[in-house]
Amino acid sequence: MRVHDRDVEIGVAGRLLGGQLSVPERSSGLVVLATDGAGQDGRRSSHVTRILHASGLATLKLGLRTADEEMAEEWTLREGSNVELVAHRLEVARDWLQRDDSLSLLPVGYLGSGLGSAAALVAAAHQPRGVQAVVTFGGRPDMAGELLHDVRAPTLLLAAGDDADRVSLNRRVFDALKGRKALRFVEGATRGFPEDAPLVAAARLASAWFSDCFRAAAGPGVLEWTGEPSAP
Repeated sequence: MRVHDRDVEIGVAGRLLGGQLSVPERSSGLVVLATDGAGQDGRRSSHVTRILHASGLATLKLGLRTADEEMAEEWTLREGSNVELVAHRLEVARDWLQRDDSLSLLPVGYLGSGLGSAAALVAAAHQPRGVQAVVTFGGRPDMAGELLHDVRAPTLLLAAGDDADRVSLNRRVFDALKGRKALRFVEGATRGFPEDAPLVAAARLASAWFSDCFRAAAGPGVLEWTGEPSAP
């Protein structure tokens, strides 16, 4: 399937965020990826976008930081850090996409990893009608705090099955979510999903979730997610 790529810049509060917009022919939905885009996080997002594109899903790979923030030492995942700031940037990106006539009719989802896991959930809580699906891919979704109770978009939590701390953390997040939700522990995966096979398996689960939720949003009826991966 042919994929059309272009670099974009999105203005947020007088600053510019860089990103890459990739649109397969006959796209059925669009996923905004909140990722640091470097190191392990960059490797993970590359695997995920490849599988999403093969399923007919467009992606906006959005950098979480502006150029000057790349040098800052305060971008850490701790209480009172940058979760709300990144969530706001996701919301602005979603609104920016809606102003593009060629994309405005596509259902939109958020996929967050690292700091973006919590930010994706916070952004979804702020936009109860503006986002049709969320996937958290590792990271610390618990940092969304009390806003977890306000998330109404169907949410899939993907966690490393061989990381006991993350298993416990994601169980707590799952219990706090009130809307349609699913929790999957990926066997053979450790923190950060450095292993290739578990990473691909998780990406296929994410693709299946988005595809099913987007079809349901297009109606009529509500589809039940089987948890079966989509073919790459």
